[in-house]
Amino acid sequence: MNQSALWKRILRHKLFYLFMLPGIVWFFLFSYVPLYGVQVAFRDFMFSGGFTGSPWAGLKYFRQFFDYYQSYEIIRNTIVISLMKLLIGFSLPIILAVLLNEVRNVKFKKTVQTLSYLPHFVSWIVVVTLMQRLLTPYGGPVNDLLAAMGMQEPIQFLNNTSWFYQIIIGSEIWKSIGWNSIIYMAAIAGIDQQQYEAAKIDGANRFRQIWHVTLPGIRNIAVILFILSAGSLMSAGYEQLLLLNGPATAAIGSVLDVHVITSGISGGRLSYAAAVGLFQSVIAFILILTVNRIARKVSDVSLF
Repeated sequence: MNQSALWKRILRHKLFYLFMLPGIVWFFLFSYVPLYGVQVAFRDFMFSGGFTGSPWAGLKYFRQFFDYYQSYEIIRNTIVISLMKLLIGFSLPIILAVLLNEVRNVKFKKTVQTLSYLPHFVSWIVVVTLMQRLLTPYGGPVNDLLAAMGMQEPIQFLNNTSWFYQIIIGSEIWKSIGWNSIIYMAAIAGIDQQQYEAAKIDGANRFRQIWHVTLPGIRNIAVILFILSAGSLMSAGYEQLLLLNGPATAAIGSVLDVHVITSGISGGRLSYAAAVGLFQSVIAFILILTVNRIARKVSDVSLF
């Protein structure tokens, strides 16, 4: 397409591009302009010198991170937690959307949708506070119920390595499953109803209609979202881990997100924190490129 034809096409669809403009401006201001500050990771940053006036440090802070005695542990914890969130949390919104699509009682369906969406808007501080009240060993409703069922000793759910992963993954799913199912519900709504009618004529029951019509109809959306989710493999979630992780669970709960924030803000090591954050971003970029290439070869669906 030559330049003249391109501009004619843009002018013909100018209203659509106008709707895109706020999003483009937002991404430019908050995603691309800040890239200028990436150089902090390669400098001995000082507020008096600014970005360009601070002395050049090269790969000094990257080496400091990899020489840090807990760096391997932090990377391992980040990958383990992120991978569990991805593998478990990615499929459940699809299952919820498919199940809700099969519900014929409109009031019940809307009630379940609303109740599943609401946790997304609740702050992690509120969620963790609620969990602390519910799961406290003495006087908490959960342990009181277990005691009434005959359990002798109360369970220490929080700050306990035996329950840490269950608490992290369970709270993440509870908070995000409804919100993440919205896009699948929209994709299911866009499936041609004639496909279901044809499946019925061929004798397909409800399960076979789901398997042969519903799931193939949302496959492309699922692949795209999985590619995007793969980029978060080096980010386990800052707020949740900061609030739920403690000294007793630090061996399996210390992650890169919290390490970056505590090093940069609490420790005042801005260059070091920027270097670790840049390391996260580079790995995330490589993961997206890799998963995108695999998806394009396997399913002919990709981001680019």
